[in-house]
Amino acid sequence: MSVVTICHRFVVANALTLLYTAKALLGILINIVINPFKNPWANKLNLVPPSNLTDPKYGVHKYIKVNDIKLHYVESGDSSKPLMLFLHGFPEFWYSWRHQIVHFNKDYRVVAVDMRGYGDSEKPDGVSSYKIEYLVDDIKELIRALGHEKCILVSHDWGGVIACKLRETYPEVLHALIVLSSGSKDVWFRQIWSTNEQRKKSGYVFMFRAPIIPELLLQMNNLQYLDSLMLVKGKDTITKEDIECYKYWFGKQTGFTAPLNYYRANFSYSWEENLYGENVPFLLAIGENEKYISHSSQDLMKTRYTTIETTTVEKSGHFMQQEEPEKVNKLVRDFLQKYKL
Repeated sequence: MSVVTICHRFVVANALTLLYTAKALLGILINIVINPFKNPWANKLNLVPPSNLTDPKYGVHKYIKVNDIKLHYVESGDSSKPLMLFLHGFPEFWYSWRHQIVHFNKDYRVVAVDMRGYGDSEKPDGVSSYKIEYLVDDIKELIRALGHEKCILVSHDWGGVIACKLRETYPEVLHALIVLSSGSKDVWFRQIWSTNEQRKKSGYVFMFRAPIIPELLLQMNNLQYLDSLMLVKGKDTITKEDIECYKYWFGKQTGFTAPLNYYRANFSYSWEENLYGENVPFLLAIGENEKYISHSSQDLMKTRYTTIETTTVEKSGHFMQQEEPEKVNKLVRDFLQKYKL
């Protein structure tokens, strides 16, 4: 990658960050003008978790120290069975896998973790604490700390980015990998820097690089952002009660800072073109109505992994495991049965 190319991308990235941040500030200003006597950040702080978060049907809440950080996770199923580990995305936490926990816990030891900075897991200070190398090592060490050499890894969004990097770095810890609404970090940034489509779809990524403003925008009006992001008209698989579970954690004063640091710590102007040929069964699924990831990224993913299979989940958006749980559960089960896992 030439110095000229890197400098050009640096200028473009910062210009887009300024542009999308200006739009965010304009939105905040308009909101204040429309509601001059209302503090948009006077959110109700819930001290008691919503009942869904403590429902025993989802399993037992536990904590574990790995990679010098304390992680919270929810475990369900027989501990002697194969480990099925779930990695959530942004802005989620273990609860985004609720439909999968109750479906797979009869056949697997199911563990849904809050990744560092999320939910009830530890939130180290500083942007650099969220570099992808640390995030990957968290998961590698978690698998071993749970007493397993390998796991079936199911991931979504940022969880998928981390899962792809884990597969590239430590393929020996995986029986199989399922990635939903995501892709590898390298493919993501290749698409951002090579296509206008993905650059537009990733406008929020540039805005999230800015300090403070993203947090203010996301926490406005009792975290209305979460309602607009996750609730799907005509579907009841994600309810207002579910959204309250997300607001419980993200409504805290610094609830969004650590998750946003994933974007700030891992923004890149370049990518690698490596091919990974280890025989790890790999399924990549993207929703038909995906708003944030270009469908063309599936073809690029095939150029990086020799064992990858791709599919599209019909009538589903970005949060497919919550929006279309029956379709996703069947997709995962059929894939695992194919490999007798």
